[in-house]
Amino acid sequence: MKIVLHSYTFRGYSVERAFYKAAEYGYDGVELSVVHFKDEADIEKAVALSKKYQVPIVALDGGTDLLNEGNADASIERMKWLIDMAAKYNVPMINGGIASKYGPDPGNYGANGSVLLSDADYEYMAEKYQEVAKYAEANQILIVFEIHMNTPHDTGAATLKLIEMINSDWVKANPDPGNIFATSSSEGPYAAVAKVIDHVAFFHAKNCRRTALGNGYDYSWLLENGAIDYYRIVCQLVEYGYDGYICIEYCGEGDPAIAAEKDIVYLRRLIKDALLSNCLK
Repeated sequence: MKIVLHSYTFRGYSVERAFYKAAEYGYDGVELSVVHFKDEADIEKAVALSKKYQVPIVALDGGTDLLNEGNADASIERMKWLIDMAAKYNVPMINGGIASKYGPDPGNYGANGSVLLSDADYEYMAEKYQEVAKYAEANQILIVFEIHMNTPHDTGAATLKLIEMINSDWVKANPDPGNIFATSSSEGPYAAVAKVIDHVAFFHAKNCRRTALGNGYDYSWLLENGAIDYYRIVCQLVEYGYDGYICIEYCGEGDPAIAAEKDIVYLRRLIKDALLSNCLK
C-alpha cells in the first residue's frame, strides 16, 4: 500500500507547503483538494510543484450536484472538464461525490444524506451518472465516491447500492472511517468498510472522537489516538489484499504539519505490523 497526503490537510496554507511537507515526510503522492484549485492554471501550478518536489498527484477532488435540479447538468459538464484535466496531466483518479442532501440540521449527519432519499432518487442519480461514467471510461480515469456525511453515499450500504446501480468498472468506493464514525445512521467504520470492500479503489484515513458532551465530533486527533482503531482497519485491507493508496487527511485544528508527520509514521508501522504478523489479533 502507498500512503498519500490530502492537500486539504494544509487548507490554511499554500499548495506548495503541502507538496513541500509531503516530500519531506516521504509521502508517495498528493490528493489535490478543491481548496487548492479552481481552474486549469491552478492545476498547472500544482503539476509544476509535483515535478519540483517529485511527489505525484494521484487524485483530484470534484463531484456532481445531481439532486440540485438547477445545477445538475452544469455539474456534469464540470465533472467532464475535471476528467479532461486528469487525463491531460496524468492524474489517474478523481475523488468526489454525486450530490449532497440536507435536512433541517446539516450538523446532525445521521439525519441527512441517504436517510432522506428514496429508491427513485437513487435510480435517477444512477441513470444520470451514466454520462459521467462513460466519459471516465473513455478517458481511462477512475472515479471514487468518498463515503461522506450528508451525501447519498454516507454509509457502506448506500455507497454499495449506488455503485452497483451505476455498474461501471470506472466508478468505485473510497471509504473514510472518520466520516463514517460521525454518521449515526451508518454501520460504523469497520462494518461499512466490510460492506464495500469488493469495490474499494482508494481509502481515506482520519480519526476523531465524540466531543466531551457527546453532541458533536472532534477531528483534532491523530490516527493513533482517536476513537477508531486503525490497526483493525488496516487488517481489513490487508486481509482482503488491497494494495492501493491510503490518503491521510487531517481535519483538525493546530499545525497540520505535526499531524502529517506523525500520522505517516504510525500508518507505516501499522501496515508493516499487519503484514509481518499476518494480522495477528
